[in-house]
Order: sequence, then C-alpha cells, then structure tokens
Amino acid sequence: MRYEITILGVVQGVGYRPFVAALAEQLHIRGSVRNSGGVVRIDAFGDAEAMDNFICRLRSCAPPAARVDRVQAVPVNEDETAPGDFGIVESEAENGADFPLLPADLPLCEACLAEMRNPDNRRYRYPFISCVNCGPRYSITEEVPYDRAHITMREFGMCPSCREEYTGMNFQTCSSPEMRRRHAQTISCHACGPQLRWMAPDGEGGFACREKEAALEAAQETLRAGGVIALKGIGGYQFACRPDRGACVERLRRLKHRDNKPFAVMFPSLESIREVCLVSKQEEELLCSSARPIVLLCVKKREYGFSCEVSGESRFLGAFLPYTGLHQLLTQAVGPLVITSGNVTDEPILTADEEMEKLLQKNPFLLAGIAWNDRRIVTPLDDSLMRMTGGRPQLLRRSRGLVPDPVGLPSACPMPVLAMGGDLKAAFCLACRTRGYMSQYFGDLESYQVLRTYLHAVDHMEKLFGIVPRAIACDLHPGYASSREASRLAGEKGLPLFAFQHHHAHGASVMAEHGLRRCIAVVFDGTGYGTDGTVWGGEFLLCEGSAFLRAGHLEETELIGGDASAKDAGLTALCHLEHAGCGLSGEKKEGEEPQLRRKIVSAALSGHINTERSTSMGRLFDAVCALLGIRETNSYEGECAIALENAAARAMERGMPPAELSFPLREEGNVLLADRTPLIRKIFRETKGMQAWYKEKDRTEKTEALALGFHEAVAQMVLDICRRLRERFQENRIALSGGVFANVILQERCRSLLEEEGFLVYVNEKVPGNDGGIALGQALLAAWKLLEDKNSQEEKVCAWHCPEGF
Repeated sequence: MRYEITILGVVQGVGYRPFVAALAEQLHIRGSVRNSGGVVRIDAFGDAEAMDNFICRLRSCAPPAARVDRVQAVPVNEDETAPGDFGIVESEAENGADFPLLPADLPLCEACLAEMRNPDNRRYRYPFISCVNCGPRYSITEEVPYDRAHITMREFGMCPSCREEYTGMNFQTCSSPEMRRRHAQTISCHACGPQLRWMAPDGEGGFACREKEAALEAAQETLRAGGVIALKGIGGYQFACRPDRGACVERLRRLKHRDNKPFAVMFPSLESIREVCLVSKQEEELLCSSARPIVLLCVKKREYGFSCEVSGESRFLGAFLPYTGLHQLLTQAVGPLVITSGNVTDEPILTADEEMEKLLQKNPFLLAGIAWNDRRIVTPLDDSLMRMTGGRPQLLRRSRGLVPDPVGLPSACPMPVLAMGGDLKAAFCLACRTRGYMSQYFGDLESYQVLRTYLHAVDHMEKLFGIVPRAIACDLHPGYASSREASRLAGEKGLPLFAFQHHHAHGASVMAEHGLRRCIAVVFDGTGYGTDGTVWGGEFLLCEGSAFLRAGHLEETELIGGDASAKDAGLTALCHLEHAGCGLSGEKKEGEEPQLRRKIVSAALSGHINTERSTSMGRLFDAVCALLGIRETNSYEGECAIALENAAARAMERGMPPAELSFPLREEGNVLLADRTPLIRKIFRETKGMQAWYKEKDRTEKTEALALGFHEAVAQMVLDICRRLRERFQENRIALSGGVFANVILQERCRSLLEEEGFLVYVNEKVPGNDGGIALGQALLAAWKLLEDKNSQEEKVCAWHCPEGF
C-alpha cells in the first residue's frame, strides 16, 4: 500500500522529520519525509498492518516540542516503485495546504543541560548547546520551510562530528536519545558553532578581547566583582548584574535611564527561587513552561538579601529560570542575576553587535563588558511576562517563547487582515482563516526606532507566513502612529481600512479568546479615543458582533494637559478636587509655589485651556494615590496605581476593614454613570483631617484603609452596573479587560463579586489585557465586519433579483 500523508501543526524545527524516519524504520515502512512550506509531507509504502500502525502512531505520538493538529492520510495508486528504505529528503518551499505554524524559541532541555555539565561530553560548558528539542527557533528564522539553509545557523559549517550526528541513520527506536540531533537544524559544538566572545575596556582607551572558555570566565568574574555586563541572548542583548549589590544595580539604572521600574531576577534553579519567593504549583508550571517567562511572585519577606534598588516598593518580584546554556553557566557560577533587556528605556532591544559595542564605548564606567557571539538575530524578542491571578494565568507581555504561536479566532476571516494594535505596548496581528498570528511586544511607537522595528516586523511576518493582507484594522485615534501607518498602507495598496474604538477592541480581545459573540465588556485603562472625541477609560460596553453600545461609564471630569496628566498624578488630583467642588486648597503642600500652582490649575480648568474631558479609571487611580499622599508622579506607566494597590495590600495583610467609599449611580439618556464626586470629597475630608491630628502610625493605617476602600468601591460599582445592565439587556457574560485590571486586588475582587451573583466572567489569558492585546480584538472585529458586509451584499443581490412582492 502507498499513502500520501500531510501533517499539519507545529511540525518544523522540533525534530518531527527524524521522528517520522525512525518510526518508519521501526515499522519497516519505506518512502520519504520532507518539509513542505509550513507542513510535513510523507510518501509511505508498506503492508496494510504496518501502514495502519504508522498512521495511528503519527496521530497519537510526537516529539516533545511538536504539536500535531491534523494528520491527512490519502491512499494513492502505487504507480511508482517503492524505494528500498526511508529517508529525509530536500524540502519544498510551497505546499498550498495551510499557513505555517512555526515553533517559538525553546528553552534548554534537560538532556542538553546534562551534557553541558558532563566533563566527559564534547559539548561540556558549550554555551550554545541545542538539539531538536531546544534552542533558538523563531528568532533566527528568515524563511520557511524551517531548514538550516533558511536560518542564521547556515553561516556555520558543521564539523565532521556534528555532521555525523545530523545525518545518522542507525537508530533502533523513535525514542532513542541519539535522535535528538538527527536533522537538528541548530546543531553545533565548540569546534564549529557560534562561540562566546568577550570584549571589555582595557584601561588604555582600547578593548581587551577573549574567546570561548576564557570569555566565559571573564564574564563570570566581572559579574562576581559587581560589574554590569551585556550578554547576547536569543532575542537580543540583555544587561546583567548581581541583585545583592546596590551600587551595581544603580549603575544599571543609569545605563538604561530607568529610575524606579522594578527589574526581574534570573535564578539558577527552581529551588533558589523558593528561597526568596512564594511559589504555588501553578506558578511553578509557568516558570518551567516552554516559554520560560518572567513570573511575578510574592516575596517571602522584604529582607531577602537583594538590594532595594532591584524592585523598590513592589510586593512582587519578577523571577525566571535560565533558558539558554549561557544563562545557566552564568547563574550557576555567580548566583541569581538581574537580567533585563539590553536597551535604553523607550528604545527597542538591541540585536546588532556593533550597536552594543557603541554603547560600551559611550558608557565604559557603567558597562564593564560584553559577552557576545556571531549568530545573527532576525527577530528581536523581549522576555515574556506573566502572573497568576485568581487561579488563572495572566499575560502582561507576550514575546519570546510564545510568539509566533497563533491564537484561535471564533470566526474565520473571509480575507487576511492586518490589525495594527495601538501605540502603547505596541503589537500587531496577522489574521487569516481562524488564526490570529500575534506579533511580539515592541514598546511605545512614539519612539522612531521602535516604530521602524515594528514596521520591519510587519513585513517579515507577512513574508514568513505567506499572508498578504486584504484589509487593515487600526485604532480610532487619528493621532496614533499605528493609525497613520494603517492609513498609509491602505492607501498605497488600495485596501479597505477599519478603525475601531479602543475599548471596543479591548473587549473583543477577550471575546476572541473565549469564543464569545455577545457580552458586557468592562474596560478600565488610562486613555482611549472615544467616538465622541473625548478620552474614555472607565467603560461598560454591550458588545455584539462588530457593534457596541456604550451602556455605562465613569462620570466625566476635566483634566489638564494630555500626556502631562498621565505622568503628574498631583496635577490629576487637583483637577479631581476642583471637579468635586473641594477647592484647590485641598493640596496638602503649603507655600508660595503650591499656591501659584493652584491658581494656574484653577484658571486653566475654568477657561478650558489645554484640557480634555475624561472618564479614565487609570487617571482616577492616580488621583486617589496622590490625594492619599502615597505618590504624586509616574516615572513609568502605572507606578502610582501600583503604589495604591500596595497600600491596599498592606491593609489586607493587617486584616484592616476597608474604609467606606462608594460611587453613586445615576442615569442620563439610558447610560449609567458612576459619580466619583462623593468619593473624592470623602477622601479629601479624611486626608485633610489626617494632616491635622493623626499620629504617623494612625495616619499610615488610615491611608491604607482608604486605599483598600477605594478598591472595594470600584469593585462594588462594577457589580452594581453589571446587575442593572443584565436586567436591561439579558446578558450574563462579563469580559474584564484594560490595563487597570492588571491590578490583582481589583481583578480578583471584581471576579469574586460577579461570580457570586451568577455572572460568567472572562479575562484575557492568551494575550495581554493591556494595549498589547488589542490587535487581536481589532482582527476579530474586522473579520465580523467583513462577514456582515458580505452577507449584506448577498442580501442586496437576492433582493434585486427577487420579483416584486415575492
């Protein structure tokens, strides 16, 4: 018998062809296997029993990193003579069967780790050790199918030993350990692969360079001594230093221009993480997953041996495990290391060796040296960031280890769509059929370098997956760089352009993940362009198909200064006090300068000078944080909101009851409004009284009780509005999205209250709930819009041809 078999799924770059070949040899099947575009094709000859067994095993078994979605087996006439054996043959560029599923970058496997630690193994202490089950994949792929000729490893010729492993055929079973390097496209060793190199200032205006083991020892010694080094990772350069040296971490902050935002720490083992952090079973699974993300964990105690410069006042520590041989060799020699992206804040991660060399030349007193290699990086990738919330995984940044794995769409796109996302935490989505290929995280598009990297990635992903967009989706905001680029591309290519409201796309991203066609979307964030031209951010939307109804929102207030209001929480607080009628005397500081500021703010608000109307929940969090005297500026996005959440968490730890705060509801034109005025007035009265007579300890406890009370009031307001909307629209499904719901206390409390009332609650899990996930929502809305327009046209055609009165 002869069968033509097509395997669809993640079956390239994961050792699938060697697995098929070994299985065929074991069952005495003859023929061949090849990569074909994005799939694997098998031409198999054998008797009926062997062929049935072969096809059954293909459906039920696979290498560790593979994922088989479908096995299509078609019997054909044996019009050709069966070959004498089974072989892996040359790949084909096109297949026409399906769009490719490419593997994400894979972490160092246990077998390679054991080899790297074994003095008798020829890859002992080789930092770039890999096999079919581990190593870089997407970050070094230039074309499909995934073969050595199409990845940057093609620049390294194999030594005889690696060539023998690569082509070896004498394996008895498909599970043989030797299978790990049969047709492993990243195969290399000390003799033939990428080599570690070290560059450091020599003290005389030049640089000292070392290679291989000497380079590794120099990097380890520099870290032990308290130096900051750059190292070339899978998706780009990273900076590393010891977390127990405050001066060292402070130099890293100066190098990155990063004042307060917490750093993540890479630990050599799971056991070492447990010494510092509380780790649940679910968090352990995240840490050890193939994505090897940074996971936000609760620390056991504040005094855990790390400098306060690492994570500041945060009650969480971003922890992760080594995912390359180099990371493992450094951490096992030095201990835990701060590892952060190798870039200056707000700029893209560096991937080019010459760019990092320039940075070293410019900052020799901050950066002690570079540990690099000459394997090119095609796709820049930051580390992914996750946490567990309410027993479910929550993505905060989707990048290395997760990209380019697609997210399934509940409705098929009638044509390929490019969804551009937003400008903050930018990420785009290529949607085709029922798949949404989400890009990696880029950063903020206000940076020209980030925008350039983003646009290059769009071109690369389109070519890599063979997807040619026939429609473009973007944010409604006309000033977004992503919207301008969408308009430019649509105009140049003559494509339809769909602009979707920001918070509608947030809600749709949850709908895309969970297969919802209709729901109430509760979307809280800092800013989003509304259909009325104002700033939205505290929204309750009834979403159905590609349409939405704004059914409720936080009451509007007038804020000064756009970007300034996002950074200056003290200014936002003054605007809220004025709106609440408390008078600008509510500012806690005294003296000439504060008095002048109060007058300027009052004049600006009364004259509507550089002001905007806003329903932003993010800005309300900022205002309350400033009113409580916790923090008045955001040196990074969400800093004040995080500080307010930390204060509420301390109240919970002490068992303190929340202060009684509330949002009265009223209705205007069938839209429910949550009135923030009584809440602001009460906080103002309480904080003004605290200044006068509260002792320090009592003042701190009162502040924390108010912080917890604010969280409770927001959650109760969400429940109250959702109850009314359920009664009005007969809708029981609630989608929570937007950056504010990264707040663990708020999200868990909202979910708890809603579920107790019988609501079905859905949140983002496969894409970030912040702006990094809205491209998925835009893609789904575009798919629905295209389908609705298509159906509408068909109805018009039918009506045109129908006889009158039919």
